[in-house]
Order: sequence, then C-alpha cells, then structure tokens
Amino acid sequence: MTTDLQRIETITAAAAGKIGTELFFTFPEVMQVIKQCSANGIAVLGVETFATESQGLRASGCSDYDLRLRAKWPRVESANWHEYVNDNNLMAESYVRQNPAGDDHVYVLTTASLREFRDIQR
Repeated sequence: MTTDLQRIETITAAAAGKIGTELFFTFPEVMQVIKQCSANGIAVLGVETFATESQGLRASGCSDYDLRLRAKWPRVESANWHEYVNDNNLMAESYVRQNPAGDDHVYVLTTASLREFRDIQR
C-alpha cells in the first residue's frame, strides 16, 4: 500500500532506500523531509534510527515524544489537525537534532495524513 507520504515526489526522491515498504532517509535530508511533511499536512508520529551494517540495518533508537503529546492531544479533531501536525513535526525535528546518528545511520519516519490517522483510529 502506498502511503500519502510516498505520494509526494520530493519526499520519495529524498529517500536513500526502503525497509520493506517504508522509506528511509539519511541526515540532513531527513530534516527537509520533515519540513515537507509539515507543508503537506502529514504528521510525523515517530522517528526510528537504524545503523547500517554489512548484514543490513540494525535498530539503534526511537523517539518517545508521542508519549508526551498524548497528554496534550487525547483526541485530535479535524479542525486542529494542522496544529497537531506542527506539534509532532517540531518534536520530530528536535529528536533528530538532539540524537545525531552519523553517516552510518538512516531514519524511518512513522507518518500519517489526516485521512490515514482517521483510518488508524477506526
């Protein structure tokens, strides 16, 4: 299944590859991808970091800002979607800046458009 994130050409062009069906990004490209998500109304719900190794990719970290945002956003209404996207994406940018992974790492973004978010909630 193609996600709304994968429908944005500038984002797919910035991808360094895929893990299964999920795109992954290198630094600093991941920062521009997060900005593109914001511009397109896509919330970055989480960030995972993977070390690139000869055998493949090894998980090396993940964000937890979603836990802090749940207190502020127990329920997300369509009217507040852009504010929700802004909150998530600022936290995603902050996570990447505060957890620099180096050239031997890639980032996977867990994302959702409003439509996808509603589908997840059902």
